[in-house]
Amino acid sequence: MHVLIRFLFGSSIGKHQAHKCKGTVAVRAQLRNQSEVNRMFKSSLLFALVFIFWPHVNADTFEECSDADAESFVSSYESCQAYVYCDGDDSILGQCDDGQYFDPESGTCDDAANVSCFLDEVDEPPVEEQPEEPAVQPTEEPEPTPPTMETPAQVEVVNVAPIVKPSCPQSDDPSQVIFMANNESCTDYYLCYHGHAMQMQCTNQLHFNPITGQCDYPENVHCALDEPAAHKCLPHMTDFFPHPDKCSYFYYCIKGFLTLQQCPFYYGWDIERRSCVQLNVAKCYGSSRRA
Repeated sequence: MHVLIRFLFGSSIGKHQAHKCKGTVAVRAQLRNQSEVNRMFKSSLLFALVFIFWPHVNADTFEECSDADAESFVSSYESCQAYVYCDGDDSILGQCDDGQYFDPESGTCDDAANVSCFLDEVDEPPVEEQPEEPAVQPTEEPEPTPPTMETPAQVEVVNVAPIVKPSCPQSDDPSQVIFMANNESCTDYYLCYHGHAMQMQCTNQLHFNPITGQCDYPENVHCALDEPAAHKCLPHMTDFFPHPDKCSYFYYCIKGFLTLQQCPFYYGWDIERRSCVQLNVAKCYGSSRRA
């Protein structure tokens, strides 16, 4: 029975089911096509929007890429973490992770401690450099010019012999030098100046020579005082005096102090040589050879 029914109605049922299956496939295909159309529309719309706004978004030019090679990474002028990928109009600005700086030498991001960058440091106010004061150069003083003196054509040199007088004249003669002997000392003498006698003294134990008007050796002067010189030792004097009674003794006068000195045995004080000589040839004071 079932076989008969399947035989009688099997073909029509199969056709109906086949038709039904074809309808379902068609609907599904139509829906699939509609979905593809919608997706293509959205893609076209998105592409159109990107195409419209792309020049405004990515048309920025980076100064960092002005001298850079194409498709290269360079440091950004804005931050140590930022970098720029240079590729013409497709150049973009990128940034390293926190704690990293862009290393221009390697073209990659690296730890900040390994990269030398000063963009992120706090800018300290520039220190105004004080202008260096120019070194003060000492002013060179011009060397003084010696005064110009007219040199006489001929200088006449006149040797004027001093004149020794017993007293100073009231008026001086510019052409003469006047001296006076001191009757109380063999070493002292006087220089006359405007009528006044200025006391002078010979040095080195010399005696004043009244003949030449100069200091001379005692043996050339033969000074003989009128009185013993025991009490004529003056503060400014340095001289020797004979002992008035004993030939082997003499006095040494120094700055007003008179000290008694003695010659060696058998020697006497010679008033001319002003030294101790053998007693038998010594010229003692007062011609006395008493020891």
